[in-house]
Amino acid sequence: MFFNGFLISAQKKMQQHRGSGSLYCGVTVIGVLLLVVLRLLPGSPFGVYAMGEEWNYHERNGIHIKCSFFDTVNLTGYPSFPNGSYNYEGVIIPSHYVGTFDYIYKDLVDRIDVTPHVRGCICKLKPCINICCPWGQIYNYTECQKDTNTKQKWPEPLINVTLNNGSVQSVNIYEQFVVQSFRPCTEMFSLVPEVNSYDTFQLYENGTLFREDDQHYIFKNEFCLVPTSINDTDLYYTINPANCDMFHENTTVKIINGFAMLFSIPFMLLTIAVYLLIPELRNQHGKSLVCYLVGLTVGYSLLCCLLLVEGIDPLSLSCKMFGYTTYFFFMSAFFWLNVISFDLWHNFRGTRGINRFQEKKRFLLYSLYSWGLALMFLIFTILAQEYTEWPDYLKPGIGGGQFCWLDMTNWSAMFYFFGPIMAIIVANTVMFVMTAIKIHSVQREMARIIAREDSTRNLRTEKDK
Repeated sequence: MFFNGFLISAQKKMQQHRGSGSLYCGVTVIGVLLLVVLRLLPGSPFGVYAMGEEWNYHERNGIHIKCSFFDTVNLTGYPSFPNGSYNYEGVIIPSHYVGTFDYIYKDLVDRIDVTPHVRGCICKLKPCINICCPWGQIYNYTECQKDTNTKQKWPEPLINVTLNNGSVQSVNIYEQFVVQSFRPCTEMFSLVPEVNSYDTFQLYENGTLFREDDQHYIFKNEFCLVPTSINDTDLYYTINPANCDMFHENTTVKIINGFAMLFSIPFMLLTIAVYLLIPELRNQHGKSLVCYLVGLTVGYSLLCCLLLVEGIDPLSLSCKMFGYTTYFFFMSAFFWLNVISFDLWHNFRGTRGINRFQEKKRFLLYSLYSWGLALMFLIFTILAQEYTEWPDYLKPGIGGGQFCWLDMTNWSAMFYFFGPIMAIIVANTVMFVMTAIKIHSVQREMARIIAREDSTRNLRTEKDK
């Protein structure tokens, strides 16, 4: 009798969760697929190809790479200290920012294998800036060559920089920045505000360029400084930035990613509305699913804004608010997904029903778990970004001067976001497998009982004859 009662209870639970479970599974599969696709899309701001070469931080065969090649300088011949640090033109590079590279890049494109040599991640310590060619040389559309122009002279290496307090100051390039010589692309155009009013720009003291015409922030690997001839009568060149095509290379991919997420939002809102309007769906499972979809919808909406809205200052408070709020809702969504998986597993392994009071109490505990853990992760992330002296590669990067979302150019995103999500997905998978095994065993036992009852009924029929 007890086992029969359990089978009846399990059958009711299967019927209760059949409709919502199918929808949940569909939403889950779509969500995971979207996450994987967006994660793998080249150029995705939160994908593995976000910055190309910069993800290749690793150690192999004695080659120790601590950061992107484009954040380094060659330390060969520079003074070193017993603790492993180096002195590069007055900047002390600690040992944890010193690595061995067995390749170099010609400009930003062609990788060339070379003899292993020591390089330091100096751009983690002092702002870097690129000049298209070494000082005194010009770029002739294919390579750098010595300047043979006798009409104009090279000026002092001075440029106007916008400071953090908003004031503009003329600074010496070699004193304010670490000067590197990379070209972001083979075909560039110069911003010449002296000639074209729409070429106006601001160069910030962290090395970021703001192009005012399209309200676009350009980072150090996307432009370089070049001597510009304004008039033939000028005695000196003017130093201006040169960058690639106006539609920077990640714009198309960012727009595709943004609209792909934007396309899914109305369907999630429609699902939320259905579950809120139909009383039969407002059970424990339905409420949890609504909370999961709310977190996913808000997270996608805010991330769409970050992808599609131009001109958000990465140093502004609004940038940080966008990033931290997006992070909170994405984390809460995955914790609610964990709750749904646990609730399904718990329901199918139990034998007793749940009254309304117990259901409310359980939902309160689920809410404390999902929203509370997401809040704890958020607080830890804010503390790590705003109040620690950790190296940049250990910080989440939200509102750190280049990104409003997590910094996907180093492994910190794995620690703050993808690592916890992977752990949740593994736990969910285990619970789904256990639930499926339980359902299968119950179905087999039900089939045996039904077959036994049919056999008994047939025997009684034969006896009656």
